[in-house]
Amino acid sequence: MLYALRGTFKGILPPNKILIETPFLLWEVIVPFKLIEGLRETFLQREVNLFVVPILRKNEYVELYGFLDQEERELFLKLNTLSKVGPKLAINILSVFSPETLRNLIYEKKVEELAKVPGIGIKKAEKLYLELRNLFGRFIKKGFIVSSESERIISEARASLLSLGFKPQEAEEVLLKVYEERDSIEDLIRKALKELAPSVKEERL
Repeated sequence: MLYALRGTFKGILPPNKILIETPFLLWEVIVPFKLIEGLRETFLQREVNLFVVPILRKNEYVELYGFLDQEERELFLKLNTLSKVGPKLAINILSVFSPETLRNLIYEKKVEELAKVPGIGIKKAEKLYLELRNLFGRFIKKGFIVSSESERIISEARASLLSLGFKPQEAEEVLLKVYEERDSIEDLIRKALKELAPSVKEERL
């Protein structure tokens, strides 16, 4: 799949499409609304690199969605896996919220903030919140929802602790308490065991 596009930013097709020129081709790219003015001021007639996602629409043509930030591209892909979110709504969400802001909003349960997105009323915001909560993962630590990679590490460490006979809720609470981003699975299990069973020797890991 096409991952990135580098070319000269030639202009804007309102409301939120831009033209990128590469050798032999002129690409039409849909971007978040918030990018338009910044692109105009910084990249007009200059080279720009966009992280892109091609989407086939109704088996007729391909639309290309572009982002300056790689994390926004990945979130756009994830948003499109939700049953109530298509490309148009996903781009509207990313026009209002950065990935970090959206994660914090979901953690803090600010459902009404989602209604700021064009095309979302308060009732739809409530349904969208439930899907986004599942999308960002169920593990929460120190005021933020952990990344998917961190969730994988915590899940595997949790499974190991359960195999040792610890209770699910007890294991999860301790893992979230001691987890740090640089921890490997082995590091995390060792730290958790010190909390759960101080008498357990590290050599057993």
